[in-house]
Amino acid sequence: MKEIVQSALDNYVLAYRNNDKALFRSLWDDKAVFEDPVGAEPCNGIEAICAFWDFGHSDGMEINPTNVETVICSNEGILKAVMQVRNINDSSGMDISIVDHFIINESGKITSGRAFWNESSISQPDDVSSIDINVDDFKDRG
Repeated sequence: MKEIVQSALDNYVLAYRNNDKALFRSLWDDKAVFEDPVGAEPCNGIEAICAFWDFGHSDGMEINPTNVETVICSNEGILKAVMQVRNINDSSGMDISIVDHFIINESGKITSGRAFWNESSISQPDDVSSIDINVDDFKDRG
C-alpha cells in the first residue's frame, strides 16, 4: 500500500508541476472530498474538485510545488510543500507553505484530501509583485 500512496502523492505533485488537469482529475475517486484550506466548504465529488482546480488556475495562474516532502502511513499520506503561485499574465505571485493530508483507497485513488494553510503560511517572494489574498474570501470562492 505504501507504493500506491506514494504514487498518488507523486502524481499530485506532477499534475501541478505540469499544469495537467487530466492527470489531477485521474487521481481522485469520483466521490472524493477535498477541503482546501481546512475550514473552507469542502469540494464534494470529482466535478467540484475539478472546479477547484479551475479556480486555482484561472486567468494565467500556475502553481508549482517545491520543497516537497512526504510521509506515508498505511493508506494515508502527508505532503508538505511550498506552492509557488504565479500569474504569468502580470508577473504577480505568492508562496504558500502547505501540509496536505490524503487518504488513498486500494485502487490508488484519493478519497479524502485536506490542505492545512492560513495567512501565516503565505510569503511574498522578491521576484514577483504581490497577489492580494484574504483566506476568508478564498474559503468563500463558491
